[in-house]
Amino acid sequence: MLLTQTTVAINVTRIEDIIATVPSIRRLVPFLLYVVLLIFNFYPQSMRPWDTVAYIGDSLEAVWILSWNAHQLFENPLRVLDANILYPTPSALTYTDHRIGTALLVTPILWLTHNPVLAYNVALALGCLLAAYAGRRFALSLGILPIAAWVAGALYGFHTYQINEGPRLHLIYHGFLPLALEQLIRYLKTGATKHAFFVAGWMLLQGFFSSYLILYGALLLTIVVFGTLLFLPKLVAKRMPWLIGAALTATVLFLPILLPYLATAKAYGLRHELPIGVDLVHYFSTPENNVLYGPIGAEVRIQQGASHFVGFVSLALVLIAVLAWTQKKGGEPKKSLLPVRVWVPCSIVLSLFFVALSLGKDAVLFNHHLGPGPYQVLYHWVPGFQQVRIPERLSLLAMFFVALLVGRSLSLIEARRFKWAVWPLAVLVPLEHVAPLAHSDRIPIYNDVPAVYKWISDNPVRALAEVPVHGEGLIRKETLEMYFSYYHGFKPIIHGYESFPPLLTSLLRKVAADFPSKVCLQAFQRVGVDTVIFHLGREGSDQIEEQLIEQIVAGRLSLAARFGKGTSPLYDSKRDEVYRVEQMPVLAGANYPSGHRLIGNDWSYRTKVGDPLPAVDGDLSTQWIVPRTLNGDEFFEVTFPEPLIVSGIVIRLLRNSAFPNHFKVAGRQQGGEWVPLTWFDDAHKLQLLDNLLQDPARASIGFDLGHQELTGLRIMVEEGGTSFAGWSIPEIEVWVP
Repeated sequence: MLLTQTTVAINVTRIEDIIATVPSIRRLVPFLLYVVLLIFNFYPQSMRPWDTVAYIGDSLEAVWILSWNAHQLFENPLRVLDANILYPTPSALTYTDHRIGTALLVTPILWLTHNPVLAYNVALALGCLLAAYAGRRFALSLGILPIAAWVAGALYGFHTYQINEGPRLHLIYHGFLPLALEQLIRYLKTGATKHAFFVAGWMLLQGFFSSYLILYGALLLTIVVFGTLLFLPKLVAKRMPWLIGAALTATVLFLPILLPYLATAKAYGLRHELPIGVDLVHYFSTPENNVLYGPIGAEVRIQQGASHFVGFVSLALVLIAVLAWTQKKGGEPKKSLLPVRVWVPCSIVLSLFFVALSLGKDAVLFNHHLGPGPYQVLYHWVPGFQQVRIPERLSLLAMFFVALLVGRSLSLIEARRFKWAVWPLAVLVPLEHVAPLAHSDRIPIYNDVPAVYKWISDNPVRALAEVPVHGEGLIRKETLEMYFSYYHGFKPIIHGYESFPPLLTSLLRKVAADFPSKVCLQAFQRVGVDTVIFHLGREGSDQIEEQLIEQIVAGRLSLAARFGKGTSPLYDSKRDEVYRVEQMPVLAGANYPSGHRLIGNDWSYRTKVGDPLPAVDGDLSTQWIVPRTLNGDEFFEVTFPEPLIVSGIVIRLLRNSAFPNHFKVAGRQQGGEWVPLTWFDDAHKLQLLDNLLQDPARASIGFDLGHQELTGLRIMVEEGGTSFAGWSIPEIEVWVP
């Protein structure tokens, strides 16, 4: 055994000697090894970067954003946020993360290759490599030995959750945060002004690459500053003016992006409900394709409830670093940004802190509620966190500090002359995170792009819709329409998959599902959609084909182009047809009820699911919610103790409201019998559309009931009515003359 260990140590020494003799190789080897990790972790996507993504949805959204930014930043940079999706909603890019910096990074690739999928995959690779580089650099600055520092970078840049977030490109560009943190520590230590501006510069870059992560970074740096202030108040107080000045300078430079986002958030009330996070067991759970362990622990998904696997080897190494610190063993490196006695306990605390924040609204372990999560403090008291939908992403910061502790442990092992053990551990730490993609999709490029989009590019189009729509539960597939818009020159489209879908877009999706009905064509005419692509062969296309001839004969539609199989490229269809929406007489929307709202203190409320009271409290920030796909028997009911003359019922809506595509209002007669009174029909859809065009942030549906004497009202799902998102209604108002 001793002979084997000696032989391994000699061989390792020889390898290190060879590498050390060639400085250029020595500098290149860490990077090349990170590239190897990149290839294995993103296989098979990494083997076909020109046409393959992880899945249709978030990946294609990122592809479209990069291509849109690369186009618009050089065509009309002042209107880069006025994206071509979600038509006719203005500033559509402010409903998601802009990723402007990433687009600029890969614009040369897009210009040279005209391949947005390749540009995205290059950006994905650079994001992971940046994180690995930044993690390694920070570890080296702490005096962690080179091999151990490489492992720290590998863990930070290629851990399980990082790979899982690859489709959400903006989230993997957190490598700027360690660079900013390093400069902050140098500034607090030395007081050199340049470091204060380096902090601001890295944070400004972070903002241009991901506004999501700048919020996380600001939280991290604030914690570090105030933590230092507790122990060194005079020193920090003396340093603060320049730090604040540099931060203000960066903020001013970031205002062209920040202000439109703030304006949209204020105008449309963009905020999420207090979100759930992730069960703590997910930190010990692996995805099914993990090469070492296979599926372990809880069932994990690809977005919320993902695997946050830390690694069993990594956890053991973290424990060694913690024990060494508690026993004051290991000593101090000769050159270090911070003493071990400072940064090790800080890393322990910060890693646990960000794990705790990632648990979201409540701390949960094995589906058992442990208590409220600390994230609630951020949500209620820190501006910006109301717009954060998935708090489990804070684990990205937790893994940075875990990586540093792993690096410290490996340095201790190497320093104790167990160098023979360092190399196997250096392989095992990143290896236990390797999990080739369980699913990937190939996307049409170049000559495989459907010919219909070239036709759209070459012909005048005011605004475009594509049918059949993918459905309320498959809106991620609308990223296909977003992606193909690159090939038709970014003509405006009603489709779009974003973080905050506008209510107007949701309504247009509902009416487009009825194409080519009269109400659909009326809605298209109202908003300015003059061109429709019909994909024969998509699910639901048979019903559309049957009605097309009727609308053509009536003069409401005209066929402009047709592309068949065998004569032109197709995708997900048997034939593509282009129709023009012809001008037609405008149909009026339903009448709005007259009178005013009345609330009776002695009225009774009842629902099938959910609490009805938030919908009758006069507060638009509270809602009656059915938080699931509808079964068809859901209702909202109000009854009066005495007969009441009712003029109508009004349903108030906000951006995030949800309701079925078909529902009805019933009234209770004095004899107790419930009878249908009115329906959410075509006229009411047009009424709602007209309201939204006047005020896209909020609107209402008004049902005119005349002057009927009733003892109750009920809103019910109509037969065939569906809603993937259930009901979500801020206010339901009973109106009287």
